[in-house]
Amino acid sequence: MKINRMKIIIATIVVLLTFNSCSLVQKENNTEIKEEDKNNTIIENENNDTDKPSITVEKIDKYEGMEITDWLDEQTVILSKENPELGKMTLLENLGFYPRSIYLYNLNTKEYKIVKAQKDMFLGGATLSPDKKNLLYYEYSIGDIAYYLMSMDLVEEQSAIKDDVIGIAISAQWTDNENIIGISYAGGAYLSDTDRNIIHIPELQGEQLYSVEKSDDKVYYVMTDGDFSQLYMFNMLTKEKKNLKLENTVGITLSSDGKLLLITQWTGHSKKLLIADTEGKILETIAEGNELTGVSWSPNQQMIAFHLKSIVDGVEGSGIYLYDISAGKSIRIAANIDNAKISWSPSSNKIAFTEFHESNYNSSIIYLK
Repeated sequence: MKINRMKIIIATIVVLLTFNSCSLVQKENNTEIKEEDKNNTIIENENNDTDKPSITVEKIDKYEGMEITDWLDEQTVILSKENPELGKMTLLENLGFYPRSIYLYNLNTKEYKIVKAQKDMFLGGATLSPDKKNLLYYEYSIGDIAYYLMSMDLVEEQSAIKDDVIGIAISAQWTDNENIIGISYAGGAYLSDTDRNIIHIPELQGEQLYSVEKSDDKVYYVMTDGDFSQLYMFNMLTKEKKNLKLENTVGITLSSDGKLLLITQWTGHSKKLLIADTEGKILETIAEGNELTGVSWSPNQQMIAFHLKSIVDGVEGSGIYLYDISAGKSIRIAANIDNAKISWSPSSNKIAFTEFHESNYNSSIIYLK
Protein backbone atom coordinates (compact mmCIF):
# COMPACT_ATOMS: atom_id res chain seq x y z
CA MET A 1 0.00 0.00 0.00
CA LYS A 2 1.06 3.59 -0.53
CA ILE A 3 1.06 4.35 3.18
CA ASN A 4 3.44 1.48 3.91
CA ARG A 5 5.79 2.59 1.17
CA MET A 6 5.78 6.16 2.46
CA LYS A 7 6.50 5.09 6.02
CA ILE A 8 9.41 2.95 4.87
CA ILE A 9 10.77 5.97 2.98
CA ILE A 10 10.34 8.20 6.01
CA ALA A 11 12.03 5.71 8.31
CA THR A 12 14.96 5.73 5.89
CA ILE A 13 15.06 9.48 5.24
CA VAL A 14 14.26 10.95 8.61
CA VAL A 15 16.34 8.65 10.70
CA LEU A 16 18.87 8.77 7.81
CA LEU A 17 20.58 5.69 8.97
CA THR A 18 19.24 2.20 8.82
CA PHE A 19 22.52 0.67 9.85
CA ASN A 20 23.25 -2.99 9.89
CA SER A 21 23.91 -4.54 13.26
CA CYS A 22 26.09 -7.02 14.88
CA SER A 23 26.90 -10.67 14.73
CA LEU A 24 29.01 -9.92 17.79
CA VAL A 25 29.25 -7.12 20.33
CA GLN A 26 32.81 -6.36 21.26
CA LYS A 27 33.55 -6.82 24.96
CA GLU A 28 30.04 -8.05 25.67
CA ASN A 29 31.39 -11.00 27.71
CA ASN A 30 28.31 -13.22 27.36
CA THR A 31 25.87 -10.99 29.17
CA GLU A 32 22.35 -12.28 29.60
CA ILE A 33 19.01 -11.05 30.87
CA LYS A 34 17.56 -12.83 33.90
CA GLU A 35 14.01 -12.38 35.11
CA GLU A 36 13.89 -11.99 38.91
CA ASP A 37 10.23 -11.09 39.23
CA LYS A 38 7.40 -9.57 37.25
CA ASN A 39 8.78 -6.04 37.22
CA ASN A 40 12.54 -6.39 37.66
CA THR A 41 15.10 -7.61 35.17
CA ILE A 42 18.67 -7.97 36.36
CA ILE A 43 21.39 -7.92 33.73
CA GLU A 44 24.21 -10.23 34.67
CA ASN A 45 27.53 -11.32 33.23
CA GLU A 46 28.00 -15.06 33.00
CA ASN A 47 31.73 -14.69 33.60
CA ASN A 48 31.05 -12.66 36.78
CA ASP A 49 33.69 -10.07 35.91
CA THR A 50 34.18 -7.55 38.68
CA ASP A 51 34.45 -4.69 36.18
CA LYS A 52 31.21 -5.49 34.36
CA PRO A 53 28.69 -2.65 33.88
CA SER A 54 26.46 -2.55 36.95
CA ILE A 55 23.15 -1.76 35.26
CA THR A 56 19.79 -3.03 36.43
CA VAL A 57 16.65 -2.87 34.33
CA GLU A 58 14.00 -2.12 36.91
CA LYS A 59 11.08 -2.58 34.53
CA ILE A 60 9.96 -2.22 30.91
CA ASP A 61 6.59 -0.61 30.20
CA LYS A 62 4.95 -1.12 26.81
CA TYR A 63 2.79 1.44 24.95
CA GLU A 64 0.93 0.03 21.95
CA GLY A 65 0.12 2.30 19.04
CA MET A 66 2.46 5.08 20.18
CA GLU A 67 5.57 6.47 18.55
CA ILE A 68 7.56 8.04 21.39
CA THR A 69 10.17 10.37 19.92
CA ASP A 70 11.39 12.65 22.75
CA TRP A 71 11.10 13.70 26.40
CA LEU A 72 9.84 16.99 27.84
CA ASP A 73 10.90 15.95 31.35
CA GLU A 74 11.35 12.76 33.36
CA GLN A 75 7.61 12.05 33.49
CA THR A 76 6.43 13.48 30.15
CA VAL A 77 7.15 12.12 26.67
CA ILE A 78 6.22 13.54 23.29
CA LEU A 79 4.67 11.09 20.86
CA SER A 80 2.46 10.64 17.84
CA LYS A 81 -0.47 8.28 17.53
CA GLU A 82 -3.73 7.83 15.65
CA ASN A 83 -6.35 10.50 16.33
CA PRO A 84 -9.87 9.01 15.86
CA GLU A 85 -11.47 12.36 16.75
CA LEU A 86 -10.45 13.73 13.34
CA GLY A 87 -12.17 10.91 11.44
CA LYS A 88 -10.47 8.67 8.91
CA MET A 89 -8.28 9.94 6.08
CA THR A 90 -10.17 10.90 2.92
CA LEU A 91 -7.40 10.55 0.34
CA LEU A 92 -7.75 7.34 -1.64
CA GLU A 93 -4.21 6.17 -0.85
CA ASN A 94 -4.84 6.46 2.90
CA LEU A 95 -8.43 5.27 3.26
CA GLY A 96 -8.92 3.20 6.37
CA PHE A 97 -6.27 5.03 8.40
CA TYR A 98 -6.74 7.73 11.00
CA PRO A 99 -4.59 10.86 10.96
CA ARG A 100 -1.67 10.79 13.37
CA SER A 101 -1.38 13.70 15.80
CA ILE A 102 1.30 14.83 18.25
CA TYR A 103 0.71 14.68 22.00
CA LEU A 104 2.38 15.14 25.35
CA TYR A 105 1.81 12.11 27.56
CA ASN A 106 2.33 11.98 31.33
CA LEU A 107 3.69 8.60 32.39
CA ASN A 108 2.28 8.92 35.91
CA THR A 109 -1.22 10.26 35.27
CA LYS A 110 -1.64 8.56 31.84
CA GLU A 111 -3.06 11.83 30.53
CA TYR A 112 -2.65 13.16 26.98
CA LYS A 113 -2.31 16.78 25.97
CA ILE A 114 -2.72 17.61 22.29
CA VAL A 115 0.20 19.52 20.77
CA LYS A 116 -0.62 19.48 17.07
CA ALA A 117 -3.45 17.88 15.10
CA GLN A 118 -4.41 18.25 11.47
CA LYS A 119 -7.15 16.55 9.48
CA ASP A 120 -6.01 14.26 6.66
CA MET A 121 -2.38 14.44 7.76
CA PHE A 122 0.11 12.13 9.42
CA LEU A 123 2.33 13.99 11.91
CA GLY A 124 5.41 12.51 13.52
CA GLY A 125 9.13 12.66 14.24
CA ALA A 126 8.59 15.31 16.93
CA THR A 127 11.76 16.44 18.72
CA LEU A 128 12.18 19.31 21.16
CA SER A 129 14.97 21.86 21.12
CA PRO A 130 17.41 21.34 24.01
CA ASP A 131 15.73 24.15 25.99
CA LYS A 132 12.29 22.56 25.31
CA LYS A 133 10.90 25.83 23.88
CA ASN A 134 10.43 24.77 20.26
CA LEU A 135 9.29 21.65 18.45
CA LEU A 136 10.52 20.20 15.17
CA TYR A 137 8.24 17.69 13.44
CA TYR A 138 7.24 16.43 9.99
CA GLU A 139 3.96 15.93 8.20
CA TYR A 140 2.94 13.87 5.20
CA SER A 141 -0.07 12.35 3.49
CA ILE A 142 1.15 11.56 -0.02
CA GLY A 143 4.31 12.64 -1.76
CA ASP A 144 7.28 14.13 0.04
CA ILE A 145 7.39 14.88 3.74
CA ALA A 146 7.68 18.47 5.00
CA TYR A 147 9.35 19.66 8.18
CA TYR A 148 7.81 22.27 10.46
CA LEU A 149 8.90 24.35 13.44
CA MET A 150 6.46 25.20 16.21
CA SER A 151 6.77 27.22 19.39
CA MET A 152 5.62 25.28 22.43
CA ASP A 153 4.13 28.54 23.74
CA LEU A 154 2.45 29.52 20.49
CA VAL A 155 1.24 26.23 19.07
CA GLU A 156 -0.35 27.83 16.01
CA GLU A 157 2.90 29.50 14.95
CA GLN A 158 4.58 27.23 12.41
CA SER A 159 6.38 27.38 9.11
CA ALA A 160 7.58 24.77 6.64
CA ILE A 161 11.33 24.49 6.27
CA LYS A 162 11.58 25.27 2.58
CA ASP A 163 12.50 28.00 0.12
CA ASP A 164 13.33 28.35 -3.56
CA VAL A 165 16.98 27.40 -3.07
CA ILE A 166 16.92 24.25 -0.96
CA GLY A 167 13.44 22.95 -1.67
CA ILE A 168 11.84 20.86 1.07
CA ALA A 169 14.25 19.33 3.56
CA ILE A 170 15.03 15.63 3.42
CA SER A 171 16.13 15.71 7.06
CA ALA A 172 16.21 18.10 9.98
CA GLN A 173 17.72 17.97 13.46
CA TRP A 174 18.58 20.36 16.27
CA THR A 175 22.16 21.61 16.65
CA ASP A 176 21.39 23.82 19.68
CA ASN A 177 18.45 25.69 21.22
CA GLU A 178 17.79 27.84 18.15
CA ASN A 179 19.32 26.17 15.12
CA ILE A 180 18.67 23.21 12.82
CA ILE A 181 20.74 21.47 10.17
CA GLY A 182 19.67 19.00 7.51
CA ILE A 183 20.06 17.63 4.02
CA SER A 184 18.26 19.25 1.09
CA TYR A 185 16.43 17.57 -1.77
CA ALA A 186 18.40 19.95 -4.01
CA GLY A 187 21.66 18.48 -2.71
CA GLY A 188 24.01 19.65 0.02
CA ALA A 189 23.06 20.90 3.45
CA TYR A 190 21.01 23.81 4.80
CA LEU A 191 20.77 25.70 8.09
CA SER A 192 17.64 27.15 9.69
CA ASP A 193 17.01 29.05 12.92
CA THR A 194 13.82 29.28 14.97
CA ASP A 195 12.95 32.55 13.20
CA ARG A 196 12.76 30.55 9.94
CA ASN A 197 15.85 32.16 8.43
CA ILE A 198 17.06 29.49 6.02
CA ILE A 199 20.38 29.39 4.21
CA HIS A 200 22.14 26.74 2.22
CA ILE A 201 25.83 26.08 2.78
CA PRO A 202 27.34 27.19 -0.56
CA GLU A 203 30.45 25.05 -0.20
CA LEU A 204 28.32 21.90 0.05
CA GLN A 205 25.68 22.83 -2.53
CA GLY A 206 24.99 20.04 -5.00
CA GLU A 207 26.88 17.42 -3.01
CA GLN A 208 25.11 14.13 -2.36
CA LEU A 209 25.07 13.82 1.42
CA TYR A 210 23.96 10.86 3.48
CA SER A 211 24.38 12.25 6.98
CA VAL A 212 25.20 15.67 8.45
CA GLU A 213 25.93 16.97 11.97
CA LYS A 214 27.04 20.37 13.29
CA SER A 215 28.90 21.52 16.40
CA ASP A 216 29.80 25.19 16.80
CA ASP A 217 31.36 26.24 13.48
CA LYS A 218 32.19 22.73 12.27
CA VAL A 219 29.96 20.65 10.02
CA TYR A 220 30.58 16.90 9.79
CA TYR A 221 29.07 15.14 6.80
CA VAL A 222 29.13 11.89 4.89
CA MET A 223 29.37 12.42 1.15
CA THR A 224 28.35 9.61 -1.16
CA ASP A 225 29.40 8.77 -4.70
CA GLY A 226 27.64 5.62 -5.83
CA ASP A 227 28.76 2.82 -3.52
CA PHE A 228 31.56 4.94 -2.06
CA SER A 229 31.17 7.19 1.00
CA GLN A 230 33.62 9.40 2.87
CA LEU A 231 33.54 11.42 6.11
CA TYR A 232 34.48 15.12 5.91
CA MET A 233 34.66 18.12 8.23
CA PHE A 234 33.88 21.63 6.99
CA ASN A 235 34.92 24.67 9.04
CA MET A 236 32.38 27.43 8.39
CA LEU A 237 34.78 30.15 9.60
CA THR A 238 37.94 29.22 7.69
CA LYS A 239 36.02 27.56 4.80
CA GLU A 240 38.40 24.60 5.06
CA LYS A 241 37.21 21.15 3.99
CA LYS A 242 39.04 18.27 5.60
CA ASN A 243 38.89 14.61 4.61
CA LEU A 244 38.89 12.68 7.90
CA LYS A 245 40.03 9.57 6.00
CA LEU A 246 37.30 7.27 7.29
CA GLU A 247 36.13 5.56 4.14
CA ASN A 248 32.83 3.70 3.84
CA THR A 249 31.26 5.72 6.66
CA VAL A 250 27.48 5.31 6.59
CA GLY A 251 26.45 7.19 9.72
CA ILE A 252 27.64 9.76 12.26
CA THR A 253 26.29 10.92 15.63
CA LEU A 254 27.95 13.74 17.58
CA SER A 255 28.12 13.74 21.35
CA SER A 256 26.27 16.62 23.02
CA ASP A 257 29.54 18.40 23.87
CA GLY A 258 30.70 18.07 20.25
CA LYS A 259 33.97 16.35 21.20
CA LEU A 260 33.29 12.77 20.08
CA LEU A 261 31.73 11.03 17.11
CA LEU A 262 29.92 7.73 16.85
CA ILE A 263 30.66 6.32 13.42
CA THR A 264 29.10 3.40 11.60
CA GLN A 265 31.48 2.04 9.01
CA TRP A 266 30.98 -0.61 6.33
CA THR A 267 33.86 -3.10 6.15
CA GLY A 268 32.74 -4.87 3.00
CA HIS A 269 31.09 -7.77 4.81
CA SER A 270 29.91 -6.24 8.09
CA LYS A 271 29.42 -2.94 9.88
CA LYS A 272 31.42 -1.49 12.76
CA LEU A 273 30.25 0.96 15.39
CA LEU A 274 33.20 3.16 16.39
CA ILE A 275 33.97 5.99 18.78
CA ALA A 276 36.27 8.60 17.24
CA ASP A 277 37.48 12.09 18.05
CA THR A 278 36.49 15.01 15.84
CA GLU A 279 39.68 14.62 13.80
CA GLY A 280 38.64 11.11 12.77
CA LYS A 281 40.99 9.21 15.09
CA ILE A 282 39.33 5.93 16.13
CA LEU A 283 39.34 5.53 19.91
CA GLU A 284 37.24 2.41 20.38
CA THR A 285 35.36 -0.24 18.44
CA ILE A 286 32.05 -0.96 20.16
CA ALA A 287 30.42 -3.50 17.89
CA GLU A 288 30.67 -5.27 14.56
CA GLY A 289 28.12 -7.27 12.60
CA ASN A 290 25.08 -7.17 10.35
CA GLU A 291 22.35 -4.70 11.43
CA LEU A 292 22.43 -1.69 13.72
CA THR A 293 19.92 1.12 14.30
CA GLY A 294 18.98 3.73 16.88
CA VAL A 295 22.51 4.80 17.83
CA SER A 296 22.19 7.38 20.61
CA TRP A 297 24.33 9.05 23.29
CA SER A 298 22.93 9.32 26.80
CA PRO A 299 22.55 12.97 27.92
CA ASN A 300 25.34 12.51 30.49
CA GLN A 301 27.55 10.96 27.77
CA GLN A 302 28.34 7.96 29.98
CA MET A 303 26.44 5.41 27.86
CA ILE A 304 25.64 4.67 24.25
CA ALA A 305 22.44 2.88 23.27
CA PHE A 306 21.97 0.97 20.04
CA HIS A 307 19.84 -1.76 18.53
CA LEU A 308 21.46 -4.92 17.18
CA LYS A 309 20.19 -7.73 15.05
CA SER A 310 22.46 -10.68 14.30
CA ILE A 311 22.41 -14.16 12.81
CA VAL A 312 24.77 -16.65 14.43
CA ASP A 313 24.81 -20.25 13.20
CA GLY A 314 21.53 -19.63 11.42
CA VAL A 315 19.81 -18.31 14.56
CA GLU A 316 18.58 -14.71 14.50
CA GLY A 317 18.87 -12.58 17.63
CA SER A 318 18.17 -8.93 18.30
CA GLY A 319 17.93 -6.46 21.14
CA ILE A 320 18.70 -3.09 22.66
CA TYR A 321 22.25 -2.76 23.97
CA LEU A 322 24.03 -0.29 26.22
CA TYR A 323 27.72 0.43 25.97
CA ASP A 324 29.12 1.63 29.30
CA ILE A 325 31.96 3.99 28.40
CA SER A 326 33.72 3.85 31.78
CA ALA A 327 33.65 0.03 31.86
CA GLY A 328 34.28 -0.39 28.15
CA LYS A 329 31.60 -3.09 27.88
CA SER A 330 28.27 -3.67 26.14
CA ILE A 331 25.25 -5.40 27.64
CA ARG A 332 21.83 -6.30 26.28
CA ILE A 333 18.90 -4.72 28.13
CA ALA A 334 15.97 -5.83 25.94
CA ALA A 335 15.61 -8.82 23.62
CA ASN A 336 13.76 -9.59 20.37
CA ILE A 337 13.46 -5.96 19.19
CA ASP A 338 13.26 -4.92 15.53
CA ASN A 339 14.72 -1.72 14.04
CA ALA A 340 14.27 0.49 17.08
CA LYS A 341 14.52 4.27 17.29
CA ILE A 342 15.83 5.31 20.70
CA SER A 343 15.48 8.43 22.87
CA TRP A 344 16.84 9.09 26.37
CA SER A 345 15.16 10.82 29.30
CA PRO A 346 16.98 13.95 30.57
CA SER A 347 18.39 12.08 33.60
CA SER A 348 19.78 9.21 31.47
CA ASN A 349 17.80 6.82 33.70
CA LYS A 350 15.15 5.89 31.14
CA ILE A 351 15.22 4.86 27.50
CA ALA A 352 12.24 4.98 25.15
CA PHE A 353 12.37 2.93 21.98
CA THR A 354 9.87 2.58 19.15
CA GLU A 355 9.39 -0.33 16.77
CA PHE A 356 7.54 -0.15 13.47
CA HIS A 357 5.64 -3.16 12.13
CA GLU A 358 3.85 -2.67 8.81
CA SER A 359 1.49 0.22 9.64
CA ASN A 360 1.77 0.01 13.44
CA TYR A 361 4.03 1.79 15.90
CA ASN A 362 4.68 0.36 19.37
CA SER A 363 6.90 1.90 22.02
CA SER A 364 8.48 0.77 25.27
CA ILE A 365 10.25 2.55 28.10
CA ILE A 366 13.14 0.87 29.89
CA TYR A 367 13.74 2.00 33.47
CA LEU A 368 17.42 1.75 34.41
CA LYS A 369 18.74 1.48 37.94
